[in-house]
Amino acid sequence: MKLNSIFQSIQGEGRFQGYPSDFIRFFGCNLNCIYCDTKQTLSGDSFYIETPEAVAEKINKSDILDVCITGGEPLCQEEELLKLLKLLRGKRISVETNGSIELEPLYREFYAAKTDSELYFSTDWKTPGSGNPVFDERNIGFLRKSGAGWIKFVTGTVEDLDFIDEKLPMLDGIETYLSPVFENGKEWFSAVEKFVKSHKNIRLQLQLHKILGIE
Repeated sequence: MKLNSIFQSIQGEGRFQGYPSDFIRFFGCNLNCIYCDTKQTLSGDSFYIETPEAVAEKINKSDILDVCITGGEPLCQEEELLKLLKLLRGKRISVETNGSIELEPLYREFYAAKTDSELYFSTDWKTPGSGNPVFDERNIGFLRKSGAGWIKFVTGTVEDLDFIDEKLPMLDGIETYLSPVFENGKEWFSAVEKFVKSHKNIRLQLQLHKILGIE
């Protein structure tokens, strides 16, 4: 596997926000979003090679329950990712994904292995402001029927809010978050707050790790 880093921190986003977590940051992505805050994972030589077995051995020794697999885009290395998932023991695993790749095949193969871990997907739906407004809509039905994750919209513009307003009716029954681009500051946070107040099926999310000034 091509990895950028392995580290421990506090989960800053999603359903398990606030919990201590072991993070595994994959290298490489099929997108290049304008507001990406992990540009070091997209290209260049900021990676090292590690086997799924070696990474699993390290993570399994940790007494932390939560594991966050992030990137980059972990599903760009789907075969290696699946090997790693099958080797993790007794963990609550969240895979952070950009939503452009179908999730259900990986989910089915993971549970066919009958491990004692749980698997969830923190699934972005990229807005126009990302520069990559792509999404595999098969993931909507999968997340609704499985309950195995949530959808997150990152928003930095009024155009993004209009886009999200259009998509939200498709997401009834799916846990959905709205995350303002952190660097846009408090004025933009206020605009996003007003949007959330006017919609019943979306939840405001701020990036806790950025507020705390940690990785």
